[in-house]
Amino acid sequence: MESKRSFKPSQYLQVSQDHLVVVALWLLLQDGKQPSFENLVAEAFQSFPNRFQLEGYQEWPNAHVVGKSWVRCRTDKKWITGSASDGFALTPLGENVASKTLKELGAKPTVDAERRRGSRQSIASRVVLRVENSSAFGDFKTSGVDSVSEFDFCDLLYCTLGSTPEVLEKNFLVVRQEVDSYGRKDLVKFLDALKERFGNRLTGKRTRGGLMPQKKEK
Repeated sequence: MESKRSFKPSQYLQVSQDHLVVVALWLLLQDGKQPSFENLVAEAFQSFPNRFQLEGYQEWPNAHVVGKSWVRCRTDKKWITGSASDGFALTPLGENVASKTLKELGAKPTVDAERRRGSRQSIASRVVLRVENSSAFGDFKTSGVDSVSEFDFCDLLYCTLGSTPEVLEKNFLVVRQEVDSYGRKDLVKFLDALKERFGNRLTGKRTRGGLMPQKKEK
């Protein structure tokens, strides 16, 4: 079965299911279609058939795989919000992931350059607004970085206290990139201060001598 979007298996089979589900949601929203679970399953299958076909029945989509994927994208990665009953939306992080993945897939632009610039600016502005209105930034302005709680640090990055260091670091880099692209150097300094304070929660700081406790050798 060929992709209705003209994606080649050689392009998308090396891409994770989660990234492709985010792209499928992006495409649904770009087309102005209802972002329901049923439409998400159909879009994922029709755009990337070899990735989302039901084993043994190539003409049918595997809704179970899509279902597990969107849950990971919402709960673990914070790329998607919503539910199967209410429909889905992309977070600014999810929009960023979808845009980059489409570029990796060699997708041709579907909107003119001016709209793309506006969309890019819109994503950055929403991230900036979130950072400005966060409890973490409020506490930082009032009492300094040491007053920011670990909960608020994780929440700022669309994460929870249970999120892995890998997810936290990836989200941190995306948030910082968007804030920096918007020209808010003050917020960049704030984020860098948070990274220094909570470095033990990020992958890049999990080295000997950091805040992360080391396992004793037997």
